[in-house]
Order: sequence, then structure tokens, then C-alpha cells
Amino acid sequence: MNKEAPELLEATRLALKFFPEAKAFILIETGLAWEPFLSAMMAADYHADFSCDPYQRDTDPDLGFARRGGMEGTDDEVYTRLLRYTGLKPAGRVVVVPDAIGQGGRSTENCLPFVCHSNRVPERLAEVPCFGLGQDTLLVFENGLALLFDHDQRIHWAKSRVREWSN
Repeated sequence: MNKEAPELLEATRLALKFFPEAKAFILIETGLAWEPFLSAMMAADYHADFSCDPYQRDTDPDLGFARRGGMEGTDDEVYTRLLRYTGLKPAGRVVVVPDAIGQGGRSTENCLPFVCHSNRVPERLAEVPCFGLGQDTLLVFENGLALLFDHDQRIHWAKSRVREWSN
């Protein structure tokens, strides 16, 4: 899908609204790519766990997510585990980019970004044919939270320091 696709433009617009730190790294014209958004997350209250990464190095952050079940199980189980593990308490809408391809800000035709309520994420991800196939998946919540799990199963999460968010 090209970066001018309406789904990608709207996802980018909302992600910038929900996570204001991204404005320094993401432009509507360039779309949502995981590397620049990760830079935005690092400018906020950022944390990471690389314990599920098959190529994990000794110096990579390992906070024990793999020992708690990691990315194994149904979409609902993994999503619930991620929220419990990270301590994130999303509220309101969420921008879901199931295939946040790097550098070009593009996504594949079968993995269009979408917006839904945060409590419907597992249900909606189950409808996406490419979810969990080694893609870079980005979730940006309306209350200023962001969650990224990349193609190496590294988990990144952040709380915006700019947007008002609730615990």
C-alpha cells in the first residue's frame, strides 16, 4: 500500500495526536514506520524487553517476559499478557498498525492500519491475516501509551510525557 492511502494517512494523523512525541520523528507525508516511531517512544517514558528475541545479546534488556509465556498463545492471551506485564492500562481508541514496515512508511495491502476501541484489539487482530507472522506491529493508544513488538519479538512500550494519560 502506498503512503498516500487513506487508511495510512488517518492512522498517522491519530498516532501523532495520541502520542505527541512522534511529531518530531513522523510526518503525515512519510507515514508510520516502526523505526522512527521507536525513536519517538525513546523520547518518552520508554521501556523494552528483548527476552523473546531469538538473537538476544547479553547486553539486551531482559525483564523476563519470555519466562512468563512470551508471545505464545492466542492473540487475546498474548495481548492480555503484554498489558499485564508492561503495566499499560489503555483507554479509548487505539491505532493498530499490524505491519509497520520500516523506512518507507508503507504497509502491505493485507495489513491495513485500523482504529478500534482498546478492549477490542485481540478480536480485531484475529481478523488480520498477517498478524504474528514476523511483522512489526505498532499500537498507539488514545491515552498516550504506545506498544511495539517487532519482527524479532522484541517488546517496546512507552508512556507519553506530553499527552495527558491516566493510569
